[in-house]
Amino acid sequence: MERLRIEQLIPASPAAVWPLISDPARMNRWSKAPIRLLDPGDGGGPGDVGALRRIEVHALGRKVSFDEVIVASEPPHRLGYRVFRGLPVRVHRGEIQLHELRRGTQLVWDVEFEFYLPGLGRVARAILERQLADSVAAIVQEVRHDEPVRPSTPRALPRFDLGPLRERASSVLDEQRALADALQHGEDPKYWFARVYQYVTEAQLSLCDKGAVAHVDWVLALIPEFHRYYAGNLEHWVDGDVAAVERPWQRAFRRMEIGGARHDAMTTAEGLLLAVEAHIEEDLPRALAEVWARRYRQHASFVRFRGDYLSMGEVFLRAADRLIAEMPRRFVPSYIRAARALLPAEIPDAIVHARFYDVPGRRLLAFERGRRFAETLARALDHSP
Repeated sequence: MERLRIEQLIPASPAAVWPLISDPARMNRWSKAPIRLLDPGDGGGPGDVGALRRIEVHALGRKVSFDEVIVASEPPHRLGYRVFRGLPVRVHRGEIQLHELRRGTQLVWDVEFEFYLPGLGRVARAILERQLADSVAAIVQEVRHDEPVRPSTPRALPRFDLGPLRERASSVLDEQRALADALQHGEDPKYWFARVYQYVTEAQLSLCDKGAVAHVDWVLALIPEFHRYYAGNLEHWVDGDVAAVERPWQRAFRRMEIGGARHDAMTTAEGLLLAVEAHIEEDLPRALAEVWARRYRQHASFVRFRGDYLSMGEVFLRAADRLIAEMPRRFVPSYIRAARALLPAEIPDAIVHARFYDVPGRRLLAFERGRRFAETLARALDHSP
């Protein structure tokens, strides 16, 4: 992991400096890397939690663009962000702190990142450190000519009792584990997706326990919603009530059972991918909408939870890796096995996404679909008697 820190004394108050480090329109006056706001965050501000930004840098003779999400915003003192797309990194996150002093504001910019391609980290560090130092020094000049702006006040969420939420999520995990064990014992090919669902929930709970997400209550509330859609469809299928099973899940269950009946590993694997698709395209947007509309619509916008949602993308990938490691060799194409043995995990992941189903890309679209569903559901709830 590479880490760097840039510090700069700025002869102005934190409130005067804050717009220059949180609003891309103002940041472009001093930043060596052009920054563009893609979507505002909670509260509609460019520096609010959940905001999306795109940054362009020139390195080694080429232009590279990457996207980041604001994960923490405490005007006018602290701004946190995380890169989630566009760079070959396992992690890239940063935090800017503004400390008030008698002489003005001490800006402290911490960045940590890890590339999964060997050697890139040190090269990137040298480039980034120089660019950040030059950019931050330019803030001193810009703040003298900047129009003062009053920082927004982030909305506070209610404090939820995590005990019942955690108890319910743990109960769901027990159900998922028991379901996967029963399907495996019965040599049912639908076992594979039940097991990966269990692994996803385990990883989500681990994120909560580590404090790796900002809104633990939100993650815990999502877990039963995810399970409800999947378990309901599976129950209807097992009971023979096929008409009650949603069409994407019909395709997934049918394909897995055909593969099992024929002892055809690749057909079973196709069914597993169809189940992943059913979850992301159908269940995920609805669960996101339900949880936000029923618990948070009076307190925060849907995009407030975008940073945590993007963090959970890695959970799904690593759960899939865990499952693949347990699958018989015949289930995994030889070139994928070779790539997994010789290369960083992110490269075979990218091959699978390009060849079969783009999990990261479709998850991004699922969030936007959930946003539209949430708006519709919120209107219905607001007008219900």
